[in-house]
Amino acid sequence: MKRLSDIIKPIAWRRLLLVAIVATSAGQALGQPDAGRIYDEQLRVKLDQVDPETREKDFDAGGWLNMAFFHFDDAPARRERNMRQYELRAWASMNFQGVHTAYVRGLASVNDWSGDRSNDSETSIERAWYQFDLGKFLQQDSGKRPPIGVKVRLGRDFMSIGTALALSTTLDMGKIEVTAGDWELMGFLGHTLRDSWNIDESVAVANRQERWITGAEIAYRGFSQHRPFVYYMHNNDNTDASSTAAGRSYQYDSDYIGVGSTGTLCVSNLRYQIEGVAQFGRTYPNGGSSGVTGRDRIEAYAVDAMIEYVFVNCPTQPRIGFEYLYASGDSDRTTSPISTDGGNLAGSIDRGFGGFGFRDLGIAASPEISNIHVYALSASCRPLEHIELFEAMEVGTKLFYYSRAKGSGPISDPTTRTSANSTGFEMDFFCNWRLTSDLAWTVRYGSFFPGAAYNGGDKSPRQFLYSGLVFSF
Repeated sequence: MKRLSDIIKPIAWRRLLLVAIVATSAGQALGQPDAGRIYDEQLRVKLDQVDPETREKDFDAGGWLNMAFFHFDDAPARRERNMRQYELRAWASMNFQGVHTAYVRGLASVNDWSGDRSNDSETSIERAWYQFDLGKFLQQDSGKRPPIGVKVRLGRDFMSIGTALALSTTLDMGKIEVTAGDWELMGFLGHTLRDSWNIDESVAVANRQERWITGAEIAYRGFSQHRPFVYYMHNNDNTDASSTAAGRSYQYDSDYIGVGSTGTLCVSNLRYQIEGVAQFGRTYPNGGSSGVTGRDRIEAYAVDAMIEYVFVNCPTQPRIGFEYLYASGDSDRTTSPISTDGGNLAGSIDRGFGGFGFRDLGIAASPEISNIHVYALSASCRPLEHIELFEAMEVGTKLFYYSRAKGSGPISDPTTRTSANSTGFEMDFFCNWRLTSDLAWTVRYGSFFPGAAYNGGDKSPRQFLYSGLVFSF
């Protein structure tokens, strides 16, 4: 039996470390909403791993308390900004014999901005869905799993398609998943959350969107090491512009055809994913309005490829990776690669890629996936895994190089001054540490060094730092 002192000492050390981490984070107080999506995405992945489909309990509940701190350089305003974020989430799940599953998760948050920005708060339902598993329902009667499996899910949930290059967002939706042998079929019909941020950052529509997004994906699992897929997705934009944009139109209707694959190459510890997307549709040009300028065609493309090697049976569990991303741009857009304001020249084809997906492209530069080439190298390890307290601590780095796809076209950073292709490079460093089963800490620092596209403007390095603690209960 362990002595009481042997139990108390690790707890005391963890509490001392927790206090030190909070004090350090608060002293360096962090934060920016756009690049902050990388932090939000990492947190979302952790929270969504609490999947009620895999839990044995008929009913379960819990929650998380998240405290995050951000510090970043606001280049357009030529100043530094700080924000403290506090989030409380509560969830409950119900699982009845695997046939009927329900899940709900609520959020209450406060963003405490320093300087001249007022605080903002939010309460919302992040997830609320019900799922019916027809296969398990039929299995209860016959005792055998039917050859075709069907799952139907209704409600608010996170949705992605392919490798999330074209879509990665929360929708109010209905989704059906069908499995037949080695084939998987998924189809969905969803609506964006009205108060979510629009990919069109024009002032009249930036803080809201009304879009119906539908799609279907077919994947084949007959190969032992590969999962190829193909999908189609349609975005129908019904967003109403604010009264300040009378006579202007902002509808952006787009279709996406994607193909790709995920799996391993040659050896089980060499993982890859690849996806290509062709985009078509209709959009209004810069300053366009219905009945005057008409709508222009969209013809755009994006490609993403990633490979990662994990050193198995090796001390510190190192891993290295490389990723390349290309998203087409439009040379006749004026100030924005995606938005209607400052967008496409009337009467021309819009070749700027505009999707709803997500990629980690660096926290300091945080460019949009449009008119860009990105080359990324990553490496990580667990240097102190031989010490019990630090065995779940991972440290690593990511290096990014950015260049324009179309030198004469705009990128998402409005402070560029020339049409040079080179937009710069970024160095990121991170640490993810699970101190206990219910306490995790993450910190990431990035510094972006502007390239030739900023000649004649501000070429000083831009920094971003965030730190967050997540306590589960």
